[in-house]
Order: sequence, then structure tokens, then C-alpha cells
Amino acid sequence: MKTLNLDHPFTPPQLSIINKSLVDHLATDDPDEAVLLQLVKNREEVIQAFLKEHSKEDLKDFAKQELKMNGLLIAYCEKMSKASLKRLSGLVRGRKAVKKYL
Repeated sequence: MKTLNLDHPFTPPQLSIINKSLVDHLATDDPDEAVLLQLVKNREEVIQAFLKEHSKEDLKDFAKQELKMNGLLIAYCEKMSKASLKRLSGLVRGRKAVKKYL
């Protein structure tokens, strides 16, 4: 699967650290869903804190870029989910075939 990059020119350093952890975790062969969920929650908390600390004028470009990054993250996770379902389906079919010949 294509490598995911969640950083953009307006990414604050603390968000960049979480993004790297998130991308590294997604790059593993079998990412743990609980860890993934915690990383996404941490990412959301950092973004919310950043939004509260800055004025509306400063946030326009940041918000536009974050919307794109969130879309990429959602699309990436959906692809991973579909791939997992496809593997699971193949496993179930294989199991049925083995039972048939036993």
C-alpha cells in the first residue's frame, strides 16, 4: 500500500510527532486497532489544542490542510479494512474447502 504522509506545511511539531507514530504503526504488517485508535485520539487532542491557541485568521490554511489529511487517513484505513476483509473471506473459503475434503 502507498505510504501515508499526514504532515503539511502548517503542521505543528507536536502533531508531526504523532503523525509519524501513526504512519509507522500503520506500516506494520498487522496494526493493533487499540493502538491505532489511541494514536488517532491523541492526534485529535493535539489538533483541538492547536485550534484553541490560535486566532481564526491563522487557522484557515491549517484547517484546509487538516481536512485533506483527515480524508487521506480515512481513505487509507478504509483500504486496510477492505484488504483485511478480503483476506478473511479467502481464509473462510479455504477453511470450507479443507473441511469438504476431510
